[in-house]
Amino acid sequence: MRKLSVVLVTLLVFVMVFTGCGKKETEGPEAFVTPDQIHTDGQYAARAYVESLLKGDKDLFLACYPDGFIDDLNASAGVDVFEEYRKAVKFNGEFLGTSFVGYKDFIQQNGYDDQYMRSRISSVMAIPYEDLGVIRVEKINAYFKYSDEQVNTNFFVVVFEYQGSWYVIESLSGKGEF
Repeated sequence: MRKLSVVLVTLLVFVMVFTGCGKKETEGPEAFVTPDQIHTDGQYAARAYVESLLKGDKDLFLACYPDGFIDDLNASAGVDVFEEYRKAVKFNGEFLGTSFVGYKDFIQQNGYDDQYMRSRISSVMAIPYEDLGVIRVEKINAYFKYSDEQVNTNFFVVVFEYQGSWYVIESLSGKGEF
């Protein structure tokens, strides 16, 4: 039940963040994230997460999480988590890609409760608390083309390092703004 709550909250936050689309942007997207890049840095895990949902790439989505986590979540929730997320992602126009804007460490000095997040990751993903590395909020731009105009929206994705690899835990709404 706890995992289902995490899925539903994350889905709600993703929808709320996505509805902020409409900011004009002069820059453009970077090359799409490859599977080999995902775990090398938090920005790639965050970008891959956003790209997977907007492109409909389930394999990319699954790679954003520790092995087996989404399968366990699907079993406990009784739904295909990826498909549930995809249902919530509706947009008109063409998805062009993403770009990395910046990050903030998920620490108290930046206004985040890192102890709570570490406990949450540990309990939800069954990762030993002491094995968790850096936790960050990554700011990612997603670019779209509507008619002849390019627009973008920001996503704030919480990522963490575990055993030398980076993974996604959730998206944030405006709390991640920086």
